[in-house]
Amino acid sequence: MKRVIVLSLGLLPLVTGCSIFQADPVPPSPALVGVSGQDAAWASQIKRRPDGASFEPLVDAREAVEQARSQPQVESFDAQSLADAEQALASAEAGWQPLAEAKRRPADKLAAVADDAHRAQRLAEIARYTAVREIKLKELLALNEQIEQQQARTAPVRGGSGIARGAAGADNLIGQRVVPDRLGDIEFQTGTARLTGPSQAVVQRLAALMKNNPDYGVAVFGHTDNMGPSDASLERFVQANPGLEEQAPTREQQVRAFNLALSAARARAVAQTLVNDGVEARRIGARGFGDTRPVAANNTADGRRANRRIEAIIVPGPDSQAARQGG
Repeated sequence: MKRVIVLSLGLLPLVTGCSIFQADPVPPSPALVGVSGQDAAWASQIKRRPDGASFEPLVDAREAVEQARSQPQVESFDAQSLADAEQALASAEAGWQPLAEAKRRPADKLAAVADDAHRAQRLAEIARYTAVREIKLKELLALNEQIEQQQARTAPVRGGSGIARGAAGADNLIGQRVVPDRLGDIEFQTGTARLTGPSQAVVQRLAALMKNNPDYGVAVFGHTDNMGPSDASLERFVQANPGLEEQAPTREQQVRAFNLALSAARARAVAQTLVNDGVEARRIGARGFGDTRPVAANNTADGRRANRRIEAIIVPGPDSQAARQGG
């Protein structure tokens, strides 16, 4: 029996815009030009306090590491980034110690402390945001399982395979994966987020379904296989994401990041096409999973083709009766 995927009304705002699955921007190291500019910039970061001088990049790094340490389950989800952040912070502290009371603080030594501090801050925020993302995903999946169990106990068996039209049948597809199961596959030109011609027609059918059922929302999920792009495409991707090399030093990790970005771009492309076809943006959520949710083995062409997919799941919309009743 095909497993029905159910998302509650309360989860639609979490899916929309993917906000809970994306980390806030991680601050880059400051770019400074010229020796005099560096000297002035570092000097401006030193603050005189009653208990001694402090260096602002180090203060920010300490705060970020402490927040990461206090984030629930951070050790379970990204212990390595936290450990690396703590190591970078320790290096920054050691570098700052002889400078704290010094009358002269060479710019190159302050720069070394700042580099370690910024690295500690970036890694700490990566660890914290990873834990937040994974916790939210676990909550979503747990709630999904709970709703499935409730429906199995209380919901009548629904007959027929046609797509419901109009308000009278608006609940018939809640929790159903209409793409690809009912409306067809959505595909893209290789390595891009550009829909193929036949896929445009599938999205138009999905848009018509949404417009005919104003109580519906839709969650659009993008997936890829585990194959990477060409070396040239991967290099362009890395160059377009300056922080990627530090966060994903191996080619395998860079490929995974590329696939995640591609799947998200494809999900957003479907969402944008729905908006262009007249569906309100607030009724649509989009998220990419990259190659993390395969449905077949990636060691065959057929398996990889199955893994490259868009899934569209009908959920209660923001104007549904469930929304008006508070979920």
